[in-house]
Amino acid sequence: MSFDQSFYIDSAQKFDGLLRKLSSQTVIGLDTEFISEGRYEPELCLVQLSTTEDIFVVDPMVLPDLRPMWELLAEPGREIVTVAARQEIKFCAKGAGAAPACVLDLQVAAGLLGYGYPLSHTNLCLRILNARVNGGESFTDWRKRPLRPVQLEYAADDVRYLLPMREKILASAEKLARTNWVRGECDHLVKAVMREDERWRISGSARLSRRQLAVLREVWRWRDRQARGLNVPVARVLGDSMLIEVARRSPATVEDLFSIRGLDSRLLRKAEQDVVDAVATARSIPEADLPSNERRDDPPQVAVLTKLLSVAVANLAAETDVDTALLATTSDLQEIVRWFLDKEGAPYPEVLEGWRGEILHEALIGFLEGKKVVRVGNVRRPNPLLFESFSKD
Repeated sequence: MSFDQSFYIDSAQKFDGLLRKLSSQTVIGLDTEFISEGRYEPELCLVQLSTTEDIFVVDPMVLPDLRPMWELLAEPGREIVTVAARQEIKFCAKGAGAAPACVLDLQVAAGLLGYGYPLSHTNLCLRILNARVNGGESFTDWRKRPLRPVQLEYAADDVRYLLPMREKILASAEKLARTNWVRGECDHLVKAVMREDERWRISGSARLSRRQLAVLREVWRWRDRQARGLNVPVARVLGDSMLIEVARRSPATVEDLFSIRGLDSRLLRKAEQDVVDAVATARSIPEADLPSNERRDDPPQVAVLTKLLSVAVANLAAETDVDTALLATTSDLQEIVRWFLDKEGAPYPEVLEGWRGEILHEALIGFLEGKKVVRVGNVRRPNPLLFESFSKD
């Protein structure tokens, strides 16, 4: 099936026609091609869209204002179907000023329905539809123009099967009574992506005091602004290890800043005083307003019980045909144990809510309460463990 070149949207007239056609659609397939290397934000190079009838390839290199399209895609009542949706959500949020109202990530949905996770677009097509797609243009520089017909074919294939896969995925979810699981997890994904912009607690931050955490946050924000303005990766401005060291030492002067061994002044791009000012801002924050320290001095039973719960979760994942990576992380299980040991001082674990709670709550909490025991059932099954009520008789 070849791509109709007339649906290559590279003019204002074609773009207006595209918006008219899309406005009546409630479900639209979406994919993007972008270049992320050497940049603060990925550079959008192509947008591929599909409906039940047509496939469109939109060229943002010649159509600089795609805001009307992003606003249309984000409207309530319209569902966006994609694979590994994180970057598409970000493009939409930036272009429309809001995330899409409804996203169906086929990669996530497949992981909840026994297909596996995380599957690439190629493997999703193969496993769900038994359709083979060409992956020969994976390393194309999508900024170069003109695009060759084979490149447009490849781009079109990325959305060609999204809506047929949606149909089968939703039918499978309905049959397994997991539609709410799929919808809930996709909504959770959108919210998680929209919270990513302020992830300043980087590796090593757990060792810092509350005041040092405040310094880390302010210098992290400076680094983010600097990288955004220069359109370079944040590590090119200041690496994470240096960020932690700056926070730990909290330099009061430029001289103090450059006394840190390994700090390359060229990376700061003559913004040394800005870093020192960020530190000063953190130093002035009242004690009550300092960020909390998430460092944990867990009792030894936390590690032991977490390991036991991880075995149980792997068995429950196999039993329900849900991918373990989607069901619960080690951090999730640690939070369950901490909450169980201190129910008044610890927040209720989010992992025990929604579809995850349906799978995990009864077994794991029963296990921790001593009301459930686990034994080996059939060692030849993917889920060889059995959870049973404990009886003293």
